[in-house]
Amino acid sequence: TAQGIFVNFKRLLEFNQGKLPFAAAQIGNAYRNEISPRSGLLRVREFTMAEIEHFCDPSDKSHPKFENVKGIDLNLLSASNQMDGKSAIKTTIGEAVHSVSSPSLF
Repeated sequence: TAQGIFVNFKRLLEFNQGKLPFAAAQIGNAYRNEISPRSGLLRVREFTMAEIEHFCDPSDKSHPKFENVKGIDLNLLSASNQMDGKSAIKTTIGEAVHSVSSPSLF
């Protein structure tokens, strides 16, 4: 689904003058074959998908506008909490970024 963004990464990076971080978004149609409940016919369902990919340098986690958003509250649901049937945890963006446990959230 996001294949186009990754295939065009080099062009997107050049468009951003070779600087990270940057984000790319795409909206497009997708199709899925479904079996009709009547007479076993196949029908095609169309739906719209939207995706945003944010690219950053893994060796430089700083961002010039981070101070503007670090206090915003988030509800994050870690993979382990999902598997255990637990609910999301409330935290701030700053706490999530600087927390030791934040990599396990994804």
